Amino acid sequence: SEVAAGFLATWTSLEVLGQFVRPDFDTHSFVRVSVRKNTVSEDLAHLRQGIAVLETQLREQVVSHHARLIDQVTHAKELESMVTKVTDGVSKLKSSLVRVKSSIKDPYLQLQRKTLELDRLQSASEMIRRGLRVREASDKLREGVKMGGGRD
Repeated sequence: SEVAAGFLATWTSLEVLGQFVRPDFDTHSFVRVSVRKNTVSEDLAHLRQGIAVLETQLREQVVSHHARLIDQVTHAKELESMVTKVTDGVSKLKSSLVRVKSSIKDPYLQLQRKTLELDRLQSASEMIRRGLRVREASDKLREGVKMGGGRD
């Protein structure tokens, strides 16, 4: 943004402060060099001066863009309200989805259990029918043996 560019230009224009905005700035090495050169007081004075300049620019920016900043804050509050409403709606939708899922899942599971029970009953019935056929065949065979044994 323009404001950030202005701050960056100010910092880079001041020789001592320009090093702070470089991506490769290392605080530990800066402190070591400052202590080694015995320029800590001077460096702190430069930093205070830079901070004062930035505070002045920041105040100027806030004053000159006050109305726009207020509009942005108001818009942010409106967006926050909308996000809250959407979040509430999503929560309600999730709750409804859980209820719908339950109303579908429970009968499905019951139907699945009953189908398994029916399958087992059909298998048992089939085994009983086979057993009865074997018994009937066995009874007929006995009768046939008795009748056939009486002729001899």
